[in-house]
Amino acid sequence: MFGNIRMERQEGLFYKLNLKIVYTISLLFHILSFQIYAQQKNITNPKQKSQEIKTVIESDPIEEEEKEKSSVTIDVSHEIVNDYVWRGQSFTGDFLSRRDNLPYSSFAQAYTYVPIARVTHTSGFYFELEANLAMKGRADRDSDQRLQAFPGGGQIDSNRFINRYVSENYLPDAQGNSLFYDRTNNVYSDKCNLSLPENPFTNRCAVDPTKIRPYAEKNGMARTDGLFTTFAYEMDAGKFGTFTAGTWWYFKKDRSSKYTWNEFFIWWELPWFKELLNPTLQTFTQTSYDVGGGYGNQYTSFSLSHTFFSDKPVSLEWTSSAGYVYVNNNVSKKSGVNDITTNFKFLWKDYFLSFNHAYRPDIDLYDNNRNFFTTSDTTGLVTNLSERDGRTADPSKLYGASNDFVYTAINQANIGEAVKVFARDQYQSQMIPRHLFWIGIGVNQTF
Repeated sequence: MFGNIRMERQEGLFYKLNLKIVYTISLLFHILSFQIYAQQKNITNPKQKSQEIKTVIESDPIEEEEKEKSSVTIDVSHEIVNDYVWRGQSFTGDFLSRRDNLPYSSFAQAYTYVPIARVTHTSGFYFELEANLAMKGRADRDSDQRLQAFPGGGQIDSNRFINRYVSENYLPDAQGNSLFYDRTNNVYSDKCNLSLPENPFTNRCAVDPTKIRPYAEKNGMARTDGLFTTFAYEMDAGKFGTFTAGTWWYFKKDRSSKYTWNEFFIWWELPWFKELLNPTLQTFTQTSYDVGGGYGNQYTSFSLSHTFFSDKPVSLEWTSSAGYVYVNNNVSKKSGVNDITTNFKFLWKDYFLSFNHAYRPDIDLYDNNRNFFTTSDTTGLVTNLSERDGRTADPSKLYGASNDFVYTAINQANIGEAVKVFARDQYQSQMIPRHLFWIGIGVNQTF
C-alpha cells in the first residue's frame, strides 16, 4: 500500500513538473518572440545606426563567411485553433465534450493556443517545441451531477442513505456494512483500501457525512495541456533526396486524459517531383509500452504538398497525407488506415489562415475505451458492446435527471437482462464522427 502511495506521489510530482514546463515554454515563446523582434526594430538611435554601420565595415569578410556557414535560425509560430487534432485524433474537442456533457461532433469549439518554436542549425540539427494549451473550460466541472463522498467517487443513493438514517440503522451488519460504510453501494471514503477490512485506525473507510455532496470531476481542459519535444537531424543526400531522423516525447499534464509517450522516426523526402509535389515518406515507432492515448506501435504516412502563388503577396500551401497504423493499442490490437488529412493554409506576409480536414476511414481503430474514455469513475451504466460497430458512449446521454429517468425505466421494465443491456446501449451510444474539421489562424516569425 505504501509503495502505491509513493508511486502516486511521484506521478503527481512528475505531472505537476510537466505542467510547469508547458507554461514556462509558452511564456518563453512570448518573451523570445517579442524581445528579439523589438531588438531588430529598435534602430531609431543615430549613434546606434552609426555603430552598426561601423561594425559592418570593420568586420572581417572571412569571419563573416564562417558565421554564415555555421549559424542558427529560430522560427516561431503562434496559432489558435478550434480543436487540436493530430493523426486524426481530437486532443481537445473530445475531452471538452466529456467535460460539458455534449455529443461528440465533427467540428468542436475547444479553442486551443498552439505555440511552436524551432531552433535550426545549418549543420542540419534542430530542436523543436510544440505545445497545446486549452483556452476554454480549464477548470474542473461536476459532469455526473451526483452525490459522492469524494471527487470521482461512486454515486451515493440518497434514498437508501435516508432510509437507513430514519430507521436508525447505524450499526454494521453481518458483512460489516453500515450507514457510513457500504462498499456494495459505493459508500466509502477516498482513503479506503477496499482490498482490506475496514479499520478506524489503519484503514478508515467510514464516510464523513459532512463531505457527501456533488463534486467536480477531474475533467478541466487544463488537464489536456501538452508539449511535444523534438530532437532531429536533417541530411541532404543529393540525388537520393533528403532524410530526417530523430525522436520526440509528448508530455501530458494529467494522466486521466492520455499518457506520456515517446517515438523514434525517419522521414524521406523523395527526390522525384520534389518541386511539384514534394512526396515524403514518414515512419514512426512507438517505444512507450503504455500507449494509453490509443496511438499505435507503428505509424507510417505518405504525404504530398505544394505551394501555389509563391511569388504573390498571398500564397497557398496545400498538404495531403495518408497514415497507416499497425496495432492501435496493446488491448484492441487493430491495424488499418488511420487517417487521411488535408490542410490548406493561406499566407499573407507573416500571417496565415488554415482550413483542415481529417477523414478516418477505419473507424474501428478509434472504437475503444482508450480513445473514448470517461472522466468520472461513476461509469456503471457505460457499456461498449462491440469495438467493431463504430459506436461509443454519447456524453450527453450519461448523466442528469432526464437520463436517470430513462435508465430507471429500463431497469424496472419486465424484460430480460440481455434486453436491458441492449436498450441502455442503444440509448447512450452515438456514431463516432468519421470526419473532423478545424480552422486555425496565426502568425509566423523568423529570427
